[in-house]
Amino acid sequence: MKYTGKCKQMADQFRKDGADEYTIEKFIQQEMEIDEFQKGKGTTDIAAVQLWNDYPDEEKGMWLHNAFCINCGNTTSFNSGYNLRKDKYGVVIEGFCNKCGGRIVRCCD
Repeated sequence: MKYTGKCKQMADQFRKDGADEYTIEKFIQQEMEIDEFQKGKGTTDIAAVQLWNDYPDEEKGMWLHNAFCINCGNTTSFNSGYNLRKDKYGVVIEGFCNKCGGRIVRCCD
């Protein structure tokens, strides 16, 4: 596979380190998925809202009030103003901890 930019640099480094092409492709694909995820931060997409609306209210409440914050080390709730994004696993909630204000993310399936 032919890569450009950051992915080309990563692939070249993996080759220097002796990685096989299968491994290089897997790591580059993962990095590209992370980049796509980062592009969507701060936005709520329509597909996520449609899927979110299909979930029962009890589950939505559990997800919104049961997220782990790595900054304060507590199970916490999202502050208002969180964003929803759809990914291959379901809906991703992105927002901020209501205790310390740190960034938190929760995947909902």
